[in-house]
Parts: sequence; structure tokens; C-alpha cells
Amino acid sequence: MSGPVRTGSDWSAQLVRAYPARWRGRYGDELAQLIDDLKSAGRAPIPMAADLLCGALAAWLHEGRITMPERARAGLIAVLWNWVAFAAVAAWFGHDLGVYPPALAEQPLMLAHSAVPDAYHVLLVAGVVGVLATAVAAVVFALDAGRQALRTSRRTTFVLMALPVLIGAAWFGGLHLLPPDNHTAGKLLLAVGWLLLGVAGIAASTQAVVSVLKRSEFSDRTWRIGGAAAAAVVAAMAVATGATITWGIAFHTSLGQPGDLSGWLIVTAIMAVTTVRAGLALFGARRAVAEPPAVTA
Repeated sequence: MSGPVRTGSDWSAQLVRAYPARWRGRYGDELAQLIDDLKSAGRAPIPMAADLLCGALAAWLHEGRITMPERARAGLIAVLWNWVAFAAVAAWFGHDLGVYPPALAEQPLMLAHSAVPDAYHVLLVAGVVGVLATAVAAVVFALDAGRQALRTSRRTTFVLMALPVLIGAAWFGGLHLLPPDNHTAGKLLLAVGWLLLGVAGIAASTQAVVSVLKRSEFSDRTWRIGGAAAAAVVAAMAVATGATITWGIAFHTSLGQPGDLSGWLIVTAIMAVTTVRAGLALFGARRAVAEPPAVTA
């Protein structure tokens, strides 16, 4: 999608159209504002036109170089989406493991299969590592995006960055207002509805973060930190998936009758698929960064 371009007889708008569409989509707002400022300051049309044409030529010469960062950016965004889905499923599964099995059955189970509590602790630690890596990357990217938003007076960036915080605060605040007893059909329906609302909030928050990543420019240092955080997240996902598989095998083999395995199998499948997808996306992003930039004439 390209940035706003003036229509009609405005000569500057026609020169802006000489820039690559992808370039206009990223810098169109800033260039339009710059042109307005130069006209207001009384800049002569001929020097302005020469500058715009030189800028368009430089943009086309470097158009091939945009491909590499865009591929890296897309890879990190794919890691983020898969991590969000993974973390939501793992958090739900880990919460249930923390309260199951009941206390009477927990001690014999721990003695018979130490892998059961060990796998749970590994799952917990891996989740903490993934969350911390995400938090570090979020702070670094937010600072970079915030500085750029201040320079360009793009207030919508701050709105997008605030959206996940506001959604999370609203959801957790409303969680305390839910009735504690969920045994009745009405209260159970309310709890399920609130859970689904939380899932929608997670999706909306993630989309807001992705929008900031797509519309902002970040330094090489920020991208390096983001790549390291993504690698830590993917590693945590792989470890957590292995721990979940280990837990399920140890737990169900310890029972005389394995019981219903569908829940564990579904969770394991989701965790495995998202981990593989995140790993492939990270590999693609690193490969894009390693490739030499192509320059088109």
C-alpha cells in the first residue's frame, strides 16, 4: 500500500510517483510533509524538482536492497505470531499441570516417575525464558519506534504500542469481577466467553505490535537484539515441547489405564507445529540477513 500522493496538477505529486511503490508505502507520509515544509519556507520549484528526481533515482538503485531487510522483518514477525499461539496453549496447559494431579495422587506419582515433576519444571522455566526474551525485545523495539514516532509526529505509533497494555489491563481487571463459582451453566458460559475475549485480545495486541514493526524503521542494533531474542524464544519453544512430550509419556505410562490422551496430544501437536514454523521463519530471517544485498540498475 503506497503512502498518500497528491492528485491533480500538483507537480510535486507527479514527481513523487516516480519513486518505487514500496518506497512510497514506507516513506510517503514523511516525504509529503517535507515537501509541504519546503514549499512553506519558499523553496524554489526547480531545485526541489531536481532533489526529488535525484531521490527517486537513488530509491530505484537501492530498491533491491529493501528485499533483504523485508524478508528478515517478515521472518521475525512470523516467529512472533507462532510464539504467541504457542505461549497461549502452553500457559493453559501449564496451569492445568500445576493443579493436577490431586494432592493425594501426587506423591506416589512423583516417587514412581520423577520425570513428571521434572518435565513440569522444565516447561515452566522454558516459558519464563521465552517471556523474558520477548520482554527485552519489546522494550528495545518500543524505544526505537517511539523515537522515530517523535521525530515524524506519528501519534498512531504510540496508540498501537499502548494497545496491548490497555487490553491486558482491561482483561485482567475484568477477570477479578467474574463470579468465583463456575459450576452453574450461566457462570460457566460467562467464564468461557471471557476466555475467548482474552484470546481475541491477544490477537489484537499482536496485530498492533506487528503494525508497529511494519511501519517503523529500526537500527541494526535493534534488529540484532530482535534476532537474538527470537532465537532464544525458538529454543525455549523447542525445550518446552520436549518437556511436554516427556511429561505426557511419563504420566500416562505410570497409570494402569492411560485414560484420555486427546488433550495432551492436541496440545503437543500445536506446540510442535508452532515450534517448527517459528524455527523455519527464524532460519529464513537469518539467511536473508546473511545474503549479500542485490542492487538493481
